[in-house]
Amino acid sequence: MNPAFVAGAWLVLGLVASTTLRRRTARLAAVVPLVGAGLTLLTARSPTAAVPLGGLNWITGLDRAGQGVLVATGLSMALVMLLQPSVDVSVGRTVGVVGAAATIAMASSDPLLTALALTTAIATLVLRWIGQSPGRATLAAGRVAGTGTMALVAASPLLPLSGFTTGDRPIVVAALLATGVAALLAVYPLGGWAAGIIGSLKPLDVAPWIVLLVPVVLIIAERIPGGVLGDGSPVFEHVLLVVGLGSAVWGGIWAARGPAAMRYGRLFMADIALCVAAVEGASASPAMTGALIILVTHLTIAPILLRSEGAGLLWPRRVAWALLSGVPPSPAFWGRLLLLEALAAGNVGSTIAAVIAMVSIFIATVMACSSRALVLPAGGWRGRLPELAAWLLLAVGIAIGLAPQSLTRFVFGS
Repeated sequence: MNPAFVAGAWLVLGLVASTTLRRRTARLAAVVPLVGAGLTLLTARSPTAAVPLGGLNWITGLDRAGQGVLVATGLSMALVMLLQPSVDVSVGRTVGVVGAAATIAMASSDPLLTALALTTAIATLVLRWIGQSPGRATLAAGRVAGTGTMALVAASPLLPLSGFTTGDRPIVVAALLATGVAALLAVYPLGGWAAGIIGSLKPLDVAPWIVLLVPVVLIIAERIPGGVLGDGSPVFEHVLLVVGLGSAVWGGIWAARGPAAMRYGRLFMADIALCVAAVEGASASPAMTGALIILVTHLTIAPILLRSEGAGLLWPRRVAWALLSGVPPSPAFWGRLLLLEALAAGNVGSTIAAVIAMVSIFIATVMACSSRALVLPAGGWRGRLPELAAWLLLAVGIAIGLAPQSLTRFVFGS
């Protein structure tokens, strides 16, 4: 099955769900990411990874890692929607467009097609955010994230760099690519927009960016330096190393200091920034394995923590925070340990910054575990279904902590 067909299925299902479902059946919109994940499993696997630095084919195909990340994000998004206290029918359209764009971006080796796919995803998200909560935060999201996608579009005419791997051209391309990646992953100084939308929107409105888009952009960013960037590779890697570490420290501190409602979003941003810094700036091999463990942990825990505290799941939430704390044998411990090992191979400054970020994240999770939110009692057996699903997800999270590399290899093939 061609990835273009899978992307079309995401889009059609999302549009159909948003137009046919009603308030009582809105939760059925979870079928959109569920079917998308299922169709991705049936896609013909490509022996080579798609790197958006120029190629003969627009859509190369999905390799094992790309297929794994799309399946995992689709399943996680479906569970996020199923565990929400209420679901807006129109979110199906947003999920469908973002899922389709993520599929095209992951399968494309053409830089312009990848940039346009990510632009479509960001434009769809921003239009929804502005419609839900018009204000400075959502407008800033449109400006900054839109600037990131435009930077990727601007880099596309200069690619591929065959025969131009030295001089100014690869450095300009690397700077544009680093700007685009930093903006889409909300890495400071281009990450303030994400904190704004996390504080002003409902978790379900932010979930398509967190669950569907960020993992795909992170995987694509990891593949870029391995392409032919020439003299631009050090620029791309060093810029993302510095801003990634700074963002991780800032996000970790604010996860501990900020409002409880924004804590998971801040912690997620700090973890992603650590992954960006280690994967792009560290030459040691454990970095990507650690980043994949962090990704699969968040994709497992996100359906629980993207549900408001007052909507139940008090004890599952506490266990979920414990799994993110970094205390062994939590999966976050192994992921961050591998990231720290990779960063420590570089210089002392990177190690110190990473340790500060990890300590801040630990403090934030301890504060979250000890919070006492007022929880509404669940009514009847239907009210117990989300709690049962949450405990099953936590069992998966615990299994990841006990065998992190085996389960990560099972999901991503590497």
